Amino acid sequence: MGPSTVSSTADLRLMHLSRTLRAVHLSPTALSRADLSRHLGCTRATAGTLIADLERLGLVQEKATLVTGGRGRPSALLGPAADGPVVVTLGIATDAVRVAHSPITGGLNEVHTRALESQDVDVVLASARDLLTERLVRLGTRVAGVGVAIHGLVERTSGQVLSAPGLGWAGEPVDVLAGLGLQPDRRVRVGNVATLMAVAEATRGRVAAEPGQVVLVLHADVGVGGALLVDGRPVTGRRGLAGEYGHAPLGVDDLPCRCGARGCWETEMDRLAVARMAGIEASVATASAVADSVFREARTAAGDAAVRRAAVSLGRGIGVLVGIHDPDLVLLSEHAADLYDAAGDVVREAAAARSTPASFPELAPIEVTTLGEDGGLIGAAEAVFDVLLEDLSLLTSERRTGQRSPR
Repeated sequence: MGPSTVSSTADLRLMHLSRTLRAVHLSPTALSRADLSRHLGCTRATAGTLIADLERLGLVQEKATLVTGGRGRPSALLGPAADGPVVVTLGIATDAVRVAHSPITGGLNEVHTRALESQDVDVVLASARDLLTERLVRLGTRVAGVGVAIHGLVERTSGQVLSAPGLGWAGEPVDVLAGLGLQPDRRVRVGNVATLMAVAEATRGRVAAEPGQVVLVLHADVGVGGALLVDGRPVTGRRGLAGEYGHAPLGVDDLPCRCGARGCWETEMDRLAVARMAGIEASVATASAVADSVFREARTAAGDAAVRRAAVSLGRGIGVLVGIHDPDLVLLSEHAADLYDAAGDVVREAAAARSTPASFPELAPIEVTTLGEDGGLIGAAEAVFDVLLEDLSLLTSERRTGQRSPR
């Protein structure tokens, strides 16, 4: 057997192992050998061999489950190895930083949140770095990668944040990786939170079971962003900056925006807008709590008027974007989802009124995410796993260095 044959055999084995591990990773429930053989289209014996190989690599573990009734032996289900690889995921929002880690089967473990004392660049990055370092040190060599979701415009090639209006960051780009003490690496990813929420929806949420769809994902908090998913992949644009819908001139009151322009959509729809329309003073740090209080008091005249005005703006923008993108589904997260839950009829009516005649009455369905505020963290982890599952050598204990910790 020549060298090329050996190489081809090894490559084929890695390809099958990668496909097997991806199936385990993406499955919403734990898989048995029988489940895996059906999914891969192979025999149980072949599935067993693949599982044994992944166990030897320290990536998965087969565990017996209790029999709840009937005859036969208990089934064995696949789960992450006890000391197997994880991806640490960090979220930098306008009012807090959050950290978690994700095992090979996906999902989030040990989500921890720390409120920000200010939006100053150095303060935010120092707080995020402390939280991240603590998790990286504790997990050590189990760390196979790091994903970061941030409320800002992230350039794909450099990973730098060009602007983060919600945090008050403007002017010079911010090198977030350097600020966190991380080195650029295939296993480190930084992305815009709205784009990563879309990634999460495509892998773990509402869109995961619907391949081939075009989905418009809209995320609102302090600011508004989103992404267009085409067959499970976000359209990110030339520099990775697509989806800044909040700064489209969809406002009608020509209000000044934090980005420096006027008439931006988010000035009439985000959490700060709801607070302003309810006559309550709010800052970036308090906007979430104030908006929540407005929703709770929506039965009062001021609260109801504020929610309905923001819902009209949300619907109006959706109608315009549906006419541009013609999606199969519009998916709303965080504040946008809250508005829809509170005044869905208002949102739908405004969207229908502003959509093109060709779209009405066939307006795309509007739904809310099932992932909640964890979507950005989940998407950041999935962006890293997408790289790791293509090259299993990055996941094995021999290649995991545990040196993701800032020095």
